[in-house]
Amino acid sequence: MASFKDTLQEAIELTKEKGFEQSRAEWLMLDLFKWSRTDYLMHMYDEMSQAEEAKFSLALDRMLLGEPIQYIVGFQSFYGYQLQVNSQCLIPRPETEEVMLHFLEHCKDGSTIADIGTGSGAIAIVLKKLNPTLNVIATDLIEDTLEVASDNAHQLKADIRFLKGNALKPLIKENIKLDGLISNPPYIDQTEMKDMEDTVVKYEPHIALFAEDEGYEIYEMILDDLPKVLNKGAYVTFEIGYNQGEILKARIINKYPHVNVNLLKDINGLNRMISFKW
Repeated sequence: MASFKDTLQEAIELTKEKGFEQSRAEWLMLDLFKWSRTDYLMHMYDEMSQAEEAKFSLALDRMLLGEPIQYIVGFQSFYGYQLQVNSQCLIPRPETEEVMLHFLEHCKDGSTIADIGTGSGAIAIVLKKLNPTLNVIATDLIEDTLEVASDNAHQLKADIRFLKGNALKPLIKENIKLDGLISNPPYIDQTEMKDMEDTVVKYEPHIALFAEDEGYEIYEMILDDLPKVLNKGAYVTFEIGYNQGEILKARIINKYPHVNVNLLKDINGLNRMISFKW
């Protein structure tokens, strides 16, 4: 039987041969066995059981084909909370944590807020965990995706109302009025697919990545219906593509000249969020 250290070293070599960063092999082993780096150091010279070898071998084969590690191990961490993910939902990104935290700063206690296109439920769930007084609603178009989000909310004991439907339509149907709205919708133009990593294009759901109208389709759908759902003074925040800020800002001002639209940079100095007060 091989040790965890020997097995990992072989995996690193195979990973590098495939052109991936060696850290992917290390990350796979840690997440697969739910270890911290300290746990690995404690067990690295232990012999692997047959079951452990088989489990890691199968996972490694999937990773070497390009499948995201989050889908292989079945979870992703978002702001310190572990969320289950599968191929029905987009993998939450660290950049979205910044967008969520910015929005949270503008949420008053007891407010009714909505996360539009919730995916795994990451934004809605963490907002509720960080401020339990918020009345949080989350929407998504896909039933299977909502099931993942609902399971995550249940596991993390976050009381969230989930509604199925496109953009703001389910809120309008239920006559819900909001004090805040956040969304990280599909915003990538189909023409950008050729420049994206294969692991994203092949495995993550395209309905959660790409949008028509050069990526602005879902923003436009949301913007058109804002007067039907927002209370006066409601705060709106969108995550955006790094090159979409000025165009989306102009589109918003064209529809609603009375709002003051702010473009905000992320930790890398890129325009990755847009906000305004209704």
